[in-house]
Amino acid sequence: MKKIHQTKFEIFYEDTDSSGFTYHTTYLKFAERARSQFVKENLEEIKNCMINNSFFFVVKEIKVNFFKPTFLYDQLNVKTFFLKNTLASLDLKQLIFKNDIVICEVFVKLVWIDGKSNKPSKISKNIIARFNSFEIV
Repeated sequence: MKKIHQTKFEIFYEDTDSSGFTYHTTYLKFAERARSQFVKENLEEIKNCMINNSFFFVVKEIKVNFFKPTFLYDQLNVKTFFLKNTLASLDLKQLIFKNDIVICEVFVKLVWIDGKSNKPSKISKNIIARFNSFEIV
């Protein structure tokens, strides 16, 4: 498991319900934003494919474990890890931390889609090599 990205988020009023707890979907939103930020910052060729809608990743499977709640103005840190790949998919694990304590764990399988056929496509070796080369300590 390689840590490939890390980013921070803050809980705002729009992210909470009337009880003050953060909505469960907010964690999914932050995980998605972290993945998008990773692509934007590190993978120009994938970003361009996504903008042109020629190739893109879609979520095929997602599993979320919630451990502890968060509240208004809490500071969160999302760390993304590359687990493995197949010919047409990537498996990532994202951990969401508050004060160095894991509060949520997200496992996601992303499938590489050809925008013309709207079907899964083989991920180029160059892209896989890039994912394998990243590691943030």
